[in-house]
Amino acid sequence: MIEFGSNLGLPHTKKIEKELFELLVKGKEGIARVFFCMKIGRKIIMLHSFIKKSQKTPKKEIEIARGRKKEVLENESF
Repeated sequence: MIEFGSNLGLPHTKKIEKELFELLVKGKEGIARVFFCMKIGRKIIMLHSFIKKSQKTPKKEIEIARGRKKEVLENESF
């Protein structure tokens, strides 16, 4: 992500909605999902992560990421 930014594409990243993206990471515990957004050009802000246990991403996890994204985009100190 440092070299190519958020535009890695599948199977590494995918767009969830405007300004909210998902990073897919495989590990020993399973497949992790990390929600992130971009701020001021190429600054990547990781918002929320969880281990995905089902095919569909739970709405509760997306809502957490949305709330944190709003805080980040409204806060000048990030």
